[in-house]
Amino acid sequence: MTITDLAARFDRRRHPRFVTAFEADLMEGEECRKVIVGDVSAGGCLLEHRLGFRIGNTVRLRAKDLDMEARIMWSRGDLCGMRFAQSVDPWQVIRANVDGAARLEDMINEGARLRLEPTR
Repeated sequence: MTITDLAARFDRRRHPRFVTAFEADLMEGEECRKVIVGDVSAGGCLLEHRLGFRIGNTVRLRAKDLDMEARIMWSRGDLCGMRFAQSVDPWQVIRANVDGAARLEDMINEGARLRLEPTR
């Protein structure tokens, strides 16, 4: 078994992840702190904060076009993975929060279209 096979076997992610970097508010009870969102998928995201996170806590993540209840599923140092209560459109979240994301998506789609066109 190769390392790629092993990683695929133990990767329980159901949705593709899209790497990003934008600031969001993390609400935990009455406490609110700024976090960095490091990736987004339809089912969750990766967060970073210097104070860390408590596994199992239910929180609310707020950013432009995103106001979602979630649960902290894992934590290591200043990073955590959280699962959203409902699915989101990761590209919509990224477009709303990252300058230039819409142009990047257009370039990706244009590149895919050019690869599919027959050569002459």
